[in-house]
Amino acid sequence: MNLGHGPRSLGYGVDLDQLGDVGVVGLGHMGASLVGALQQQLNVVGFDRDPESIAFVRSTFNARGAESVEELVRECRVVVIATPTPEVPRVRETLEVAAAKLDLHPVVCDIASIKGDLAIGQFSGSSLRYVSLHPMAGREGNGATSADPSIFNDANWAVALTGSEDPDALATAVTLPLVLGNGVIPIRWEDHDPAIAVVSTLPHVSAVALARVLGQSADHMALEWLAAGSIRDGVRVARTDPARIVEMLHPNRMPLRRAIDSLVSELVACRDHLEDPQWLLEWARSGNDGAQAVLLRSGDVRQERVPLTALVEEFLRLAKRGRLVVSLAVDGDEVQLASAGHEASGDPAP
Repeated sequence: MNLGHGPRSLGYGVDLDQLGDVGVVGLGHMGASLVGALQQQLNVVGFDRDPESIAFVRSTFNARGAESVEELVRECRVVVIATPTPEVPRVRETLEVAAAKLDLHPVVCDIASIKGDLAIGQFSGSSLRYVSLHPMAGREGNGATSADPSIFNDANWAVALTGSEDPDALATAVTLPLVLGNGVIPIRWEDHDPAIAVVSTLPHVSAVALARVLGQSADHMALEWLAAGSIRDGVRVARTDPARIVEMLHPNRMPLRRAIDSLVSELVACRDHLEDPQWLLEWARSGNDGAQAVLLRSGDVRQERVPLTALVEEFLRLAKRGRLVVSLAVDGDEVQLASAGHEASGDPAP
């Protein structure tokens, strides 16, 4: 079965009653886009320190706006932190104070692209039931007015697992991407940032480097007229707000350094073999295989039932086998879920 990049055709099992109202803190590009996407099927409440951002999601997406974080916690069972990554700990602390004051235990999710500095595993005694998500989505843009709900079309989401998540909170949190028709990629917390360094951060590095080569060329004005699809695609993400690019690069600098070293090695090898057409052919074939693998998702879909209490362990098992969760529904003390995988993955049938 060809799943494409986001397996909408699989039929997602989603229990919307699990969610109730969903709150979003931070109405920049990602947060406002998420409000617009979720509001098509759910009741969404947005909050931002900027009143104009709240007014924008009200008028554009017909979402409600909250006057305070405390109001958001009082009304929403699920709250998503969509602020820039450096602000996540501060917002999380504010949510925790509000939840403790109200004696509530909301499911709180960040959607930060880098997890290493968030101390995600320190919330076992908190009023918050915390789950860390990461939508593999976005485009160049900044602020609420750049919102584009379509960025979540065919976009898988990662869930970064510490192993200490509350099972009910995990089931509730992953319903957010599933209701958007997106798949969920379970990944261990410690594996998340190195993976993101390769598939997300490194492309921004290469785009900026390529754009600098273009811009610093003595003939750059002529090159800009000559530029067609390949160069436009290659530099597209370099048009992202530079501050947002730094937010991705600097926190993930250790894994990113290794990814850059690998890319540099490939470029050096190509440079050193430009006189060898056969080597170049084999090199290009290998790259073609890697590029095709990004586009194609061939595999099987398996249905299974697990106790709700064992859901975290099941997600960790799926992470180990590289499977994608495509549906999930809680039925009493059990969870029925389906996952997709690669036919040649070696993942034995349960």
